[in-house]
This record gives sequence, structure tokens and C-alpha cells, in this order.
Amino acid sequence: MSYQIKPLSCDPARIKGMSEKLLVSHYENNYGGAVNRLSAITAQLAELDFEKTPGFVINGLKREELIASNSMILHEFFFASLGEESTPEGELRGALDREFGSLDRWRAEFSAMVRPRAGGRDGY
Repeated sequence: MSYQIKPLSCDPARIKGMSEKLLVSHYENNYGGAVNRLSAITAQLAELDFEKTPGFVINGLKREELIASNSMILHEFFFASLGEESTPEGELRGALDREFGSLDRWRAEFSAMVRPRAGGRDGY
């Protein structure tokens, strides 16, 4: 099975807090790479003779298939969630308040997790 890269569902120039260059690069390289990798792994699995292939080879490919699949799915959720700036409402707001104590607390915790990967407070 060959997987296809889904079109970018937002205008990366309109996303506040992340540069267009960063979003396009992440979409093309990270998401696109995961989709292409998953397609390549799936093609390798389709060609295997499962009766003759050692278990460690099958297990390794299946593990990599799972990792690439998860990466593809999570990137699709990420890009699908981007849009105009807004405040969570309804069930999402209730879940954030319940799990983190408040929207501000969630925002602070989420931002703190990103900072080390982004090279500091102004990394994005």
C-alpha cells in the first residue's frame, strides 16, 4: 500500500506564533518524510516471504511501520488542528480545565515543553 501526503489544510502564513518557513519545512520534511517512509516500509513488507524471513527482520519492519504510521497520523492531526487563533470552548475547554486546573496552566505547561526543542523562549 502506498500512502499519500495530504494537502496542507491551513495557510501557514496566517498561523500566529509559528513562522511560515517553519510550518512548511515541518510539513514537507517531517510529515512528508513519515508518509514516504511508511510507504517504503509497507512496500518492503509486501515483498517478504514470511515463511522464510527471520523473525527479527519481520519484527524490525513491523516496529518501524508502527513508528512511521504513528508519526504520519500525529502530524495529520497537528496540521488539521491549525487555524485562526481562538480559545478552546466546550468539551475541550472543560477537559483542559479539569486536567490542568486552567487554560493558562495548560498553555504554560505546553509552552514549557516546546522551549527546550526550540532553542529557548524565542525559538519559534
